[in-house]
Amino acid sequence: MRTVDRVDRAAYSDEAEAFLASLMVEYYEHSAGLKESLEISPIYHKHRRLFRADAVRALLGDRASREGLYLAQFAASNAIEDSLRGMTERIATGESQATVSWDGGEVPYRQAGILVANEPDPARRRDLEARTAHVTAQLNPTRRDRLARSHQLAVSLGFRDYVAMCDELWGLGLAWLGAAMDRLLAQTRDAYRELLSRRLAAAGVSPAEATTADLAYVRRGLEFDALFPKDRLLPALRQTLAGLGIELEAQANVSLDVDERPLKSPRAFCAPVRVPGDVRLVIRPRGGHTDFETLLHEAGHLEHFANTRAEAPFAYRCLGDNSVTEGYAFLLGNLVAAPAWLRDVLEARDLRGYLELSRLGSLYYLRRYAAKLAYELDLHRAADPGALADRYAAMLGGALDLRVRPENWLQDVDDFLYCACYLRAWIFEVQLRQRLVSAHGERWFSSREAGAFLRDLWALGQEYTADELARRLGYDGLDVDPLIADLTRSAD
Repeated sequence: MRTVDRVDRAAYSDEAEAFLASLMVEYYEHSAGLKESLEISPIYHKHRRLFRADAVRALLGDRASREGLYLAQFAASNAIEDSLRGMTERIATGESQATVSWDGGEVPYRQAGILVANEPDPARRRDLEARTAHVTAQLNPTRRDRLARSHQLAVSLGFRDYVAMCDELWGLGLAWLGAAMDRLLAQTRDAYRELLSRRLAAAGVSPAEATTADLAYVRRGLEFDALFPKDRLLPALRQTLAGLGIELEAQANVSLDVDERPLKSPRAFCAPVRVPGDVRLVIRPRGGHTDFETLLHEAGHLEHFANTRAEAPFAYRCLGDNSVTEGYAFLLGNLVAAPAWLRDVLEARDLRGYLELSRLGSLYYLRRYAAKLAYELDLHRAADPGALADRYAAMLGGALDLRVRPENWLQDVDDFLYCACYLRAWIFEVQLRQRLVSAHGERWFSSREAGAFLRDLWALGQEYTADELARRLGYDGLDVDPLIADLTRSAD
């Protein structure tokens, strides 16, 4: 592979795909609880020529085409991560090895959130939340160093700052998105507060004293577990995909990991090791409706990557706008809030209380991420990012009407403003869902024609952005109004 003024894209793409496959296997094995430590340094070292300064500069200077832009995204983001990998390993390994003192013993740090959500006693769950936050804070010095270094690296690559780099390379449209989220926060405030107050009161929690631990318990919805029996989890997925004309067992390129392991991350994920040849879904069931929503969400990623055209260039199969794959994931995950799906697949009948809880969950997530976007923009632009812990608690607490732990001010931040991808995905998902409902009815999930339509979209990989796909669906582009209307509608 020659790296002078221009990079041989074909050779670079081949090695980049091999690098991503090795990296994804490492993240899979660590997060699935198959190994305690995260060891990405050997992988970066083996493929270090991908991130040589001359190669990265050449790719950043060759962004006129779509493929060139996507390869520049890859080169810049991984050149930064190459410099941060030691700290990344220390944080990930520290989290997997950490424990929280609880009930006279020690519980794995990564299991504490599950215990909080299932703890009925307010004092106990708040205590466990505080103990967990104390452990989180112990890794914050490393997280802070990592953040500062990432800011320096963005500037060294020729960008004004970290925010400008993310906006320019990923096409996030941050000016428009920030204004749209301000509107969303203003127009959903009353609906959110009404639902939050009602559900907290039902759980015996005073809104004035409520913390994120209390809402985690409320959102866990223990009283609705009978609607979501654990033995229906995988059959519900199979039935849903079959309705779309997809036979899960016939897909030799996909695998599901639902086994329980002590070190397994509580955060479900899809690992596209090779797109479309080897795609893995990992989930750690915790009980109730969240298991079904999470499994279906990750299945959206799974089917997107598994149905991507194998002959498409690497950049279109594995890179591009992640708002697209997140949108497909939200589309399937949101079936758990669809009355028709609940009645057809789970044979549920009395849904009013659950649907209210589900709507509260949607409002919570959108308001939380809207506030996160504003906070992260401040964080990445601050002269002294280390002073923003209290601002994090105030900004998210203000949006959520809850007490938020300031210790999470760095742990709650994903690289490269990924929260913007989630927000763009939520917007795209509503537009896509409306298109499916218009063409195939409320039971689009049982239409093979809808499945064929989705497979045609999935086959594109991420060649096109969410904005471009929205225009293909007949819209003028991404539009926040359908999302706001969806969030503030009356419960079914």
